[in-house]
Amino acid sequence: MWQAVVGGVLGLLLSTIAYFLKLLIEDLRQMGKELGKLKEVAVRLQTEQALIKSLLQKAAAPRTRKIPPWPE
Repeated sequence: MWQAVVGGVLGLLLSTIAYFLKLLIEDLRQMGKELGKLKEVAVRLQTEQALIKSLLQKAAAPRTRKIPPWPE
């Protein structure tokens, strides 16, 4: 009698573990997809940052103008 109870409890524990492992695997897969999206966004932001930096450097570049010598 007690063997049936122990077997039932073990079966219940194993199925609970299997359920949570399934959820863990699904979460890991979803996290991998989100990590890929995050990497794409990071690359895009780095590109935009480089573009903005180059535009600001061009805008802030000292614009020199040659002044003709003073007529004597």
